[in-house]
Amino acid sequence: MIIIILISLALASDETTMHPAAGTKATIADAFDGASGEYETIGPEFFELFGRALVDRAGLAPGMRVLDVGCGTGAALLPAAEAVGPTGRVLGIDLAPGMIDRVGRAVAGRGWQHVNVRLGDAEDPPVTEPELDCILAAHVLFFLPAPESALARYHQILTSGGTLAFSTWGPNDPAWKPVYQALFRHIPEGSTPTILPSRDAFSTDESITELLDDAGFTAVQHETITYDVVYASADEWLAWNRSHGARAFWDAIPTEKLPAARDDTRAALRDMVDADGRLHMVTPVRYTVAQRT
Repeated sequence: MIIIILISLALASDETTMHPAAGTKATIADAFDGASGEYETIGPEFFELFGRALVDRAGLAPGMRVLDVGCGTGAALLPAAEAVGPTGRVLGIDLAPGMIDRVGRAVAGRGWQHVNVRLGDAEDPPVTEPELDCILAAHVLFFLPAPESALARYHQILTSGGTLAFSTWGPNDPAWKPVYQALFRHIPEGSTPTILPSRDAFSTDESITELLDDAGFTAVQHETITYDVVYASADEWLAWNRSHGARAFWDAIPTEKLPAARDDTRAALRDMVDADGRLHMVTPVRYTVAQRT
C-alpha cells in the first residue's frame, strides 16, 4: 500500500508523545481503505509523480517480471506495466481492498492482460520461487513492522541480478511540526495510531544501506530529489491530508472534536501560505536501488 502523506513529518515532533496502542497492520489497512475513494484525487499530483520517478530508476525493460508491494492505486504499478509491456508480467499487492478495487479498475480499463492485482501483505508476498526481475515498493517499507524479514523474502524471490527499487521520505522539515501538533492535541491520550513502525530504520542513507546489506543486497544506490508541492490553499491541503494514510490520525479524533481540530490545524497553516494563499510543501524523496547477486 502506498502512502499517503509525509506522515514522517507528523511523527517528527519531540514535543508530541506517541502512544502505539493502535499500531497494527489492520489500522494501516483501514486508513488506506477509508482513503481509497479520494486517494490521489485531491490537490496536486503527488504519489503518481514519485511512482513514475521510481520506475524510471528501476531499469525495467520489456519482458521483465515485476512485483509491486503496497501497490495502492497504481502510482508505480501502472508505469511499470507500460515499461515491461505485454511480454512482461506485473503483480500488485495491497492490504486495502479499496485500493485493490481502484487499481483493478484502472488495469481493466487499459485492457491489460499481463497485469494482476490482489490483496496481499508486503511482508509476505505470494511468491515462493526466485522468479522476479524487479520488486518495487513506493513509499511502503516504513509501514512494515518487520522490514528485515520482508527484505530477506524479497532477496529470496528475486532472480540473480534482480533489482529492488523503493522510495522513502527524505529529511523532515521542522516547519511542519506546529501543524501536526495542532492536530494531535485533539487525539485522546493513548489513541494516537502508530502508522510508521519502522520509520527510523528508513530515515538515512546509512540506516537503509545497513538493512539491505544484512539482507544480502549489493550495489546499493540512493538518490534524493526535493520537490516543491504546491496546494491552492490551506483548505485544499486539509482535504488532501485526509485522503491518504494520515487519515488514521483524523479518524482517531472524536467526531465532536473534528471541527476544532480542523480550525486549529488551519490556524497553524496561516503562517505557511504565500501572498496568493497557496501553500508550498517542500518534499524530499529518497529513491533507493539495490541488486541481488
